[in-house]
Amino acid sequence: MNPKVSIIIPTYNSEDYIAQALESVFNQTYRNFEIILVDDASTDSTVQIARSFRDKRLQILKNSQNRGVSYGRNRGIRQAKGNWIALLDSDDWYAPQRLEKLIQVAEQYSADMVADNQFFVRDGDNYPWSNLFHESEQDILSVELIDAARFVISDRPSVIDNRQTWSFGYTKPLIRREFLLKNNIQYNEAIKVGEDFILYLECLRHQARFCLVPQAYYYYRTRTVSLSTRTPIEYLSESCEITQSFIRKEKNHQTNLELLEALYQNLTIFKKKLEYYRAVESIKHKKIGNAVKQMIVYPYILLYFGNKLMSVLENKTLALLESNNNKEINNKEINRKLSFKEIDRTLSFDVKSNINNTVNS
Repeated sequence: MNPKVSIIIPTYNSEDYIAQALESVFNQTYRNFEIILVDDASTDSTVQIARSFRDKRLQILKNSQNRGVSYGRNRGIRQAKGNWIALLDSDDWYAPQRLEKLIQVAEQYSADMVADNQFFVRDGDNYPWSNLFHESEQDILSVELIDAARFVISDRPSVIDNRQTWSFGYTKPLIRREFLLKNNIQYNEAIKVGEDFILYLECLRHQARFCLVPQAYYYYRTRTVSLSTRTPIEYLSESCEITQSFIRKEKNHQTNLELLEALYQNLTIFKKKLEYYRAVESIKHKKIGNAVKQMIVYPYILLYFGNKLMSVLENKTLALLESNNNKEINNKEINRKLSFKEIDRTLSFDVKSNINNTVNS
């Protein structure tokens, strides 16, 4: 068998989702593929469910101990025979035409990487609540080539207290396997978060042609548990470390000054957000002295808190004014209704008087 696409699915305790993920691959309009499922020592029925799919294109590799998603993807890539590596998380799924559409674009544009938009679906829902390009505020209206600097800029937070930043790092591209092997690029197994972002940026630093397709063929399941496992401080500390590591690489080579500038700008914003959340944590734990010290060292935190307080007060003032206006309107309506009732009573009395006067006469 000479598959053109190798779909790598790392999995761990995914018994509720793995069947849907596998079915979405087997239902592809493009048929020349293999699936390499790497189970990370699951303790539930994930492997048994996967084995129920009796198809020669499915390989199941089992880790003897839990090694993490990056190890699983590296193991799958080493085992792969396809020209293209396709990524799929075990709780996500593909639209039926995904592989066919992305391969067409990849061949048309001589791409090394090609990815699509993503639908976001809450766990338990049947319909998307949004999509990646909308949430990342990226206007991708046609197929676009994305360079390293733009990729980094997409990961830049717009608001200091925005807990979730959606970026191109969340895409799941098809990657030319030969490109990965030629440039000795693999997942960093020491990193527990941001591993996709790091690998994609490493590819772009090696001049990979990365195409983005505006249509969404990938369904990304947003789960409350998975989104809340890290605190903002942990996430931002890791983001600073990752960004600093790429800055060091670029400073040594000095080949892409636009990328270096983008990395520095991201680092500045990550650091500001990090100190902001540290101040928030200090206030939450009633360590006011620590919070005051942070505000003295980083005055923008105090300025931001001041702006937020003003915004809250403005909203409360507007709400109060609206409430008072509603009360005034309601009072006027009550008075108007009372007036109508008084008129009704008067008219009714006059009618009765006229009737009585007529009868008496």
